Amino acid sequence: MKRDGSLYEQIFFAEALKHGLEVFPPLGDYLPVDCLIMNAAGRVFKVQIKGTAKPSIEGRGKPRYIVTTSFGTSKKTTIDCTKVDIVVAYLSDINLFYIIPCMALDGAKRIGLYALNDQSKAKHEKYREAWDLFKIP
Repeated sequence: MKRDGSLYEQIFFAEALKHGLEVFPPLGDYLPVDCLIMNAAGRVFKVQIKGTAKPSIEGRGKPRYIVTTSFGTSKKTTIDCTKVDIVVAYLSDINLFYIIPCMALDGAKRIGLYALNDQSKAKHEKYREAWDLFKIP
């Protein structure tokens, strides 16, 4: 799991660079963020990166990706949005990113993403590949 998380971070770093963003990962893994992202205007975003490998099939047969948006090993704690601006959810089997403002999580410890359903109106679908959120000056 830790290995997967490290891989998701590296994939995100490369994709952010492709989008013209500067990436500043911290030394060590004890901070509440996985990296700082700076846009062309010099604005810095504190980013936490999460991910999952494949969807689960729910009651109505619709595939849904479950992404844990909390941290900690024994007692899961919600992400502190005073320390994190953006939560990135990476779906590795389809190479897709959700760029979600931390406040949009509303304190949820996990979220469901319906990336395989283009008709989905679920709460976080508007953040699918929302790289423009990083362009805010």
